[in-house]
Amino acid sequence: MGTSADGFFTAVEAWAVALSALAVTGRHPARTGLGAGLLSGLTVYLSYGLTLFAVIGAAVLLLGTRRLPALPYAAAGFLVVPAVFTALGFDWWEAYRLLVTRYHQGAGGVRPYGYWVWANLACTVLITGPATVAGLRRAGSLLTGVRGLPPRAAAPRLALLAGAALVALLIADLSGMSKAETERIWLPFAFWLLPAAAFLPGARAWLAGQAVLALLLNHLLLTGW
Repeated sequence: MGTSADGFFTAVEAWAVALSALAVTGRHPARTGLGAGLLSGLTVYLSYGLTLFAVIGAAVLLLGTRRLPALPYAAAGFLVVPAVFTALGFDWWEAYRLLVTRYHQGAGGVRPYGYWVWANLACTVLITGPATVAGLRRAGSLLTGVRGLPPRAAAPRLALLAGAALVALLIADLSGMSKAETERIWLPFAFWLLPAAAFLPGARAWLAGQAVLALLLNHLLLTGW
């Protein structure tokens, strides 16, 4: 992730989520809500792919117990960013239409959708590791009411957050606008899948498996990054 700007994008998103979580739990809703809105608005202008981060942001708002006092400040902060960019002459929608055209004229036009709609998911399994996949299964079981998981007050909230990140990735996958870009564009979203591993027992064994897979990928796979 350090070889591209996506590490920076991930940090901006993480701070937006953190401030949103503080705002919807009643901790200085004016300041934290405004900050969350500003950073969320900024993500939309950092990369078009980050617009799907709204799914994760919506999950945070849904989980908040005191979301109403923070909503006006978050909305105000969010609107500041497009207002500034528009005032400076940047048309977000016009640039998006141009992006779609150029994407299909370039690499997007030669990468088959039928292959990459599945290959993207396979690559995501590799970059997040088997522990994440197993954790997501248990998170799904928790959300669907399957018994047998350890009772924890925070568990459903964590499961919903990881589930929101997975939904955002599935939307990106089906859109066909990020074919073969999982090692870059998807990384800010894949980051939010990793906490699902907290649902797994035997943490050391899973951690060892993650490390082995990471070493194998770095030593045996040649990438452009």
